[in-house]
Amino acid sequence: MKCTPAKGIPEQAGSSIVDKDSDILRRALERLPAPEPRPEFIDRALAIATRTAQPPRNRLSHLLSRWETWVGVTAGAAIAVVLMLMLGPPLFHRESGITLALNEMRDIDVLIDSERALEDATIRIVATGSVALDGFDDEREIGWQTHLAQGSNVLSLPVVARSTGAGQLVAVIEHEGRSRRVTINLTVRNREARS
Repeated sequence: MKCTPAKGIPEQAGSSIVDKDSDILRRALERLPAPEPRPEFIDRALAIATRTAQPPRNRLSHLLSRWETWVGVTAGAAIAVVLMLMLGPPLFHRESGITLALNEMRDIDVLIDSERALEDATIRIVATGSVALDGFDDEREIGWQTHLAQGSNVLSLPVVARSTGAGQLVAVIEHEGRSRRVTINLTVRNREARS
């Protein structure tokens, strides 16, 4: 598309008007005050222009570089440790047991909890290791039938410490094809070593 000068204006005059207008505009712009750049502007502009392009970071490295991620990880780990200690099995399972002095005789109570009354339940008591049942002439196992009431039932068993070392008292309760075992760990020590 070609611009033609308006009627009555010669073609050279039309271009001189455009040139004259751009000249006026240029002089007006030169007279406008331009603010000086800040002192660090040039250094920053040059640093940005000359720096090598870094490859874009993936989402994982971006996530791992944020401090919020590490605060969350730490809080989650602390909560997990607390829950494990509160709800999990004990870290240091200490077996309960009773310590006797050599040749000591003591009645040991065995607690049997029953959900319901048990008629004609069979109870077997087994003494192993360094302990024996007092009054049963070296018999290691005795048994009988009895009635167990619903709830807590306590058997008081006379035990004598025959030698130093470990022993056990095991009560086995049987009723209608089902059985339950209660074990009590015993330790026998010399009289002077007992604490």
